[in-house]
Amino acid sequence: MKPSHFKLLLYISIFIISCNPSPKNDTEFNPEKLVSYYLVSEKSDNSNILNPRRLFSQGGFLFIIEDYRMPPDLPLIHIFRKDPITYFNSKGKIGFGPLEAQSVEVHNPGLSDSTFVMYSGMDRKYIEYHIYDSSRLGIREFRIPTSETPLGSIYFSPDSTFIGIPTYDENKFVEINLQGKKINGFGKWEHVEGKKGMSYFHHFHLNQGWFKPDDDFKLLVNASIFRDRLEIFDLQTKEIKTIDGPSAELPEFNFYEATMPLDIPISNPFRYRDVYISDKRIYALYGGLNEAHYKETSELAKKIFVFTRQGEPILKFDLDRSVHSIVVDEELNKIYGLTTDEDPGIAVFRMPPGVF
Repeated sequence: MKPSHFKLLLYISIFIISCNPSPKNDTEFNPEKLVSYYLVSEKSDNSNILNPRRLFSQGGFLFIIEDYRMPPDLPLIHIFRKDPITYFNSKGKIGFGPLEAQSVEVHNPGLSDSTFVMYSGMDRKYIEYHIYDSSRLGIREFRIPTSETPLGSIYFSPDSTFIGIPTYDENKFVEINLQGKKINGFGKWEHVEGKKGMSYFHHFHLNQGWFKPDDDFKLLVNASIFRDRLEIFDLQTKEIKTIDGPSAELPEFNFYEATMPLDIPISNPFRYRDVYISDKRIYALYGGLNEAHYKETSELAKKIFVFTRQGEPILKFDLDRSVHSIVVDEELNKIYGLTTDEDPGIAVFRMPPGVF
């Protein structure tokens, strides 16, 4: 059994690996040139799902994360068995006390196959939960250190360090140690033509999105929501590959104070809506739809672009219904997604046999 990130955090001493990133490779891709497959889904409804925000998986389970603006007597996490879809348990007691959380956002493996770990950005702590017990409380927790390099997205690595996307730093990805000190930086923000004077925070805002690792923590991918960009960070070679497309054009935006978010018109289409990394491929959920379209149709994203782990485009899936967070099980040949209709549930798409 693989040691979990949380176990390493608790029991393994710090081992710092210093290295320099390889030059960045840039690629543009046109999805119209890809072979397309139309996927028809089956929807699984459950009255426990109210306002789901994210979907994760571990072993034979799916974990649905609810919006933090939930009544305090309801759980933040729903656990479903994956095949067939059946409700199994609930976790995440809302609160400010020990082993409670105001929100949860990021999933990590636990100390064993029977546990899992969630990160709470509002509480700045990791909480480990037991899958099978009846309590909504966690079983242990760990608070992350205050850092001179604040991270907007963060994961704990097998090297007992934190890797994430900084909110105000020259680097795209940084590594900090358990004391909160920056020990490595990877990639630098590129100059945006016609936008002289952008701060590091402005670059972070323009490129922010869905930041995910693979299960073995060998690859990290950031899928931007405001622009058509995927960035693949190979943690072994330290190489960053950038994939621009379907469009290479940036959204219209203005900026003012260095610490204020960009002013991006609400009419700008939201681009990538999620990303999932298997041990063979990258699955990028794409929208290309704006807020007005969503309000009228409840549609956020109905396309999935599939790439190799090196960033070469393979094919695309056109979905029969809109989803906003995905998990892929290549052994079961299924894609799971959270639906965006008025009664949200889990959509299950079966990939065609022999498609890869």
